[in-house]
Amino acid sequence: MPRYVVVAEKKSVAEAIYRVLKKYARESVTVTSVSGHLMDCDLVERYARWRLSDLLELFRPENTRLVVSDKYAYSRVVRAFSNLREGLMVVATDNDHEGELIGYELVILYRSIRGEKAEFRRMRFNSLEEDEIIRAWQNLESDLNWGWVYKAQLRRTFDLITGAAFTRLLTLSARRRVNGSGVISWGPVQSPCLKFVVDREQLIRGFKPRKYWYVACILKYGDVVFKASSDEVWDKALAESLIRDVSSANLGEVLEYSEERVRVARPLPARTDDSLRELVKITGRSSYSLMRIMEQLYQSGYLSYPRTETNKYPDGFDFKKRLKTVMDSGVLAGVELRAEPRPRNGKLSDGAHPPIYPTGTYTGGGVERAVWEYFARRFVANAFTDDALVVRQSAVVKVGGVELRAAGRYLESAGFYTVFPYFKPREEPLPKLPVGAVVEVVEARLVEDETRPPSRLSESDLLRIMESNELGTDATRPLYPSLLVERGFVVREKKSLKPTGLGEALIETLKQVDERLVTPETRRIVEGFMKSVERGEVQLEVALSAALDIYRPLLQNCLTQIDRIGERLAMHLANVRQR
Repeated sequence: MPRYVVVAEKKSVAEAIYRVLKKYARESVTVTSVSGHLMDCDLVERYARWRLSDLLELFRPENTRLVVSDKYAYSRVVRAFSNLREGLMVVATDNDHEGELIGYELVILYRSIRGEKAEFRRMRFNSLEEDEIIRAWQNLESDLNWGWVYKAQLRRTFDLITGAAFTRLLTLSARRRVNGSGVISWGPVQSPCLKFVVDREQLIRGFKPRKYWYVACILKYGDVVFKASSDEVWDKALAESLIRDVSSANLGEVLEYSEERVRVARPLPARTDDSLRELVKITGRSSYSLMRIMEQLYQSGYLSYPRTETNKYPDGFDFKKRLKTVMDSGVLAGVELRAEPRPRNGKLSDGAHPPIYPTGTYTGGGVERAVWEYFARRFVANAFTDDALVVRQSAVVKVGGVELRAAGRYLESAGFYTVFPYFKPREEPLPKLPVGAVVEVVEARLVEDETRPPSRLSESDLLRIMESNELGTDATRPLYPSLLVERGFVVREKKSLKPTGLGEALIETLKQVDERLVTPETRRIVEGFMKSVERGEVQLEVALSAALDIYRPLLQNCLTQIDRIGERLAMHLANVRQR
């Protein structure tokens, strides 16, 4: 009989653990896995049917239950625990809040078979490197991190109850007027995200452009040509007088010239939010698909754990070992690097995970290669290169009595850009212009332009706004842009997010009922409860009740205006059908 049954969160992780433990573990060990959550939070059977009359009563914590969500994995783990007559179960799920909640589900099942006080162990690791797994095995913990468990429970239960209640209200209100209308979902994080997209669209739509003019010149000093332009002018007659003055002159005089050396810091160690925003720009892929690729690279042994809020390396981190992993890939062949690491660390730490770094040499292709290479290059750029030095140039040239301004820049030292070139600035140098020097006017023209509205939000923009408003977590934020598209509230246009008519109608309808239904501030209060539960300052049951109390009057407001809500949503749905 096995001495230990180790349960990982994914099959590939279980296989990696088994390969190490079969060589180093002195005890008899069986390693198995689940496929994510064994159990899920659901409403009690009484609320299986959707009825408006049930919604206020549904809005209570006691109306939820745990149900088995993966029967195949459940049966497999039951067999493993039943064969473990004298040994211990080891939770080896991911080292984060959701992994801890899955561990809690395993403990419930384990103790239902072995007894309420059956002991277990927790194995924590942040990569599938051999020495990391050995370290984790040698430092098994005797309990779960209950703060993480309770926080994840609060999030799951609260989101279920509020999401179910408001989604049923919106959907049923529309169906009272339009037969066969689909589900209109609401979520405490989803709805503020949609509001950001809608607000930007309405700002664009309401923007009134204003014309302006400027004089654009091509000038020449020695053998080098460069561009210069006047300030913007809002009066056409004045602009026309300026171009006449400039056009009457063949030469100009340099009034001012200056250079400013600006140090550009190499990238910080990679954390999830920053990395996803950059990878969305680099690859053009959705953050959700990129997160899945990062998880696959982790599970296959090529990256450390990809869900982290940490941007500083722990003491004793072995930089040279990971550098060899990168150099073995050939991606940086011929590049000169520092002999000794000198990482630039940030100030953020989630207390559980290091930054994301390469743990294996990836030799495949496709977007997986692009993602792995991004982290490989970022790791090397952070620890084994120097900051870059950019020289910013500015000049004022007087032509025909009109002052023209020119700007340029060049890299004096490329530094980390030789390794991490993704956002390298374009070099557009000016010639060095001595004050009093004479320049030749090659071309002068009057340009008419107009002010432009802000651009639509990109997915990278939305992720940044979500983080700044404390919406979601590093693990959940990537889901929401794709979720808004999937549920018909947003469409992708090139690299931008545009709200659909349904998305705009939903936000405008809810804002008229009570803006707190769609503002991030309401959810932020709930996130505060989650943090208090995690720190052990408030009990789970107390925090859950308090969080629901915030949204209960909002639900009541919606119920009192159910006809108005249904009318507005039905109007949009009817318009869609007529197109």
